[in-house]
Amino acid sequence: MRKILMRSAMPLGEDKNISEVLIHNLVGDNTGNLLFQNSVARVIMTEDTEITTINVKRKFSQEEIDRFNSEYEMFLIPLANAFRISFIDQFRYLTDLVERLTIPCVVIGIGIQRNLDATAWNYPYDEAATEFVKAVLNKSEIIGIRGELTAEYLKRHGFVPEKDFTVIGCPSLYTYGDMLPELNLPELTPKSKVSVNFKTMLRPELYSFIRKEIDKFEDCTFVTQVIKEIKAMYVGYPHPEMENGREVPKDYPIHFSNEMMTSNHMVGFLDQTSWLNYLATRDFNFGSRIHGDISSLLAGTPCYIFASDGRVKELAEYHNIPHMSLFDIKDDTDIFDLYEKADYSLLQKGHKQRVSHYLDFLDKNGVKRIDRDVLNSKDAPFDRMHQSVYGEIRPFPTVSLDEQERRIHEFIGVMEAKEKNLKDRYAEYRKDTNAKLKENKAQQKKLEKELALIKSSKFYKMKVKYDAIKNKFR
Repeated sequence: MRKILMRSAMPLGEDKNISEVLIHNLVGDNTGNLLFQNSVARVIMTEDTEITTINVKRKFSQEEIDRFNSEYEMFLIPLANAFRISFIDQFRYLTDLVERLTIPCVVIGIGIQRNLDATAWNYPYDEAATEFVKAVLNKSEIIGIRGELTAEYLKRHGFVPEKDFTVIGCPSLYTYGDMLPELNLPELTPKSKVSVNFKTMLRPELYSFIRKEIDKFEDCTFVTQVIKEIKAMYVGYPHPEMENGREVPKDYPIHFSNEMMTSNHMVGFLDQTSWLNYLATRDFNFGSRIHGDISSLLAGTPCYIFASDGRVKELAEYHNIPHMSLFDIKDDTDIFDLYEKADYSLLQKGHKQRVSHYLDFLDKNGVKRIDRDVLNSKDAPFDRMHQSVYGEIRPFPTVSLDEQERRIHEFIGVMEAKEKNLKDRYAEYRKDTNAKLKENKAQQKKLEKELALIKSSKFYKMKVKYDAIKNKFR
């Protein structure tokens, strides 16, 4: 049995209830992570492969490192917009882990988070990012990156295209191999069933535009991807009113009283199957979130992306996904017009070549994988693996009283279990600490006794007299 170690918050093949996923953040803040992590798992999972996922938000002990080196043949690192300020600590943890591992370490799909109007190329994370890339290149042949913007960043920091890195886009679009699902392209009208995605920290002008376009449809549902928002919707867990020093928009759906919640026009997902099944029932999907729109394409539903930053734009460009920069939005920009003019045939253009390049990238790094015909099928080993399916998560105010009660009891139960686990770990820590203090005190007494014996010896007393005489004649 081949054993692969992979960076991912969500364990594969384990049953967790919704509250466990939410409280322990098993999707890594954003459910978009599920798409590219699952896609990597699908292509590498052969009949004799076991994948263990780890969350790299801490330093690992030497005992853990030794176990990783002895048990696993490779460490795979799927990443998204990791070149960003908030990822500095994780870069340091990852670099430490990679440097101490003796097995190959392969980065799959890293990208930069950069404003569309940015001009400078120096960032506070430069040193941490550069050290991480160097560490990985010592353990692999080449790094896979998301797009040309990330390529420009790495070139400016001394890394060489097609030697140190290559553009592979996002692995999520290669989940099912050579052909993306054929899109259903119905006429778009105010009565169409539409889904939308956005986030709290959008630029105000883009957020206002998206909210304006939502109002043009009778049935438009917000698909949230953020763990904090799903917790607020699921059981009313408090969502912060401020994020990154900015106030969350007043009409953002984080409270039960919000119209999107009370009218049941908000939904969340914690598994890929439920997410894609839902989007397959929609006529159209639009918004600012890259994986919120990629999920739509994987479901066979047309989408349109409004790129709020470089990380979204570089992927949309690489994969020919219909999109528009936030700076190109005008007062008369209309979603119906954009849909009508979008050329969705371009999605398939070059797709097979991009899949080939991705598979070549894996092969170059020695990543064992399934054959291409299996990747193109619907019966890959990953597809047969048991995975939890949670279904649609709807707002608390719209579900039955029995469901509300069930959610509360489940959530409290998981919170209490987490609290007990923390208390038990703290008690064990105190026990270990007290034992070490006791051991240190015993060692201190032993040393003091030995020192007393030394001081009482004839040779020590002679040394004291000698030092006194020497100091007197200085």
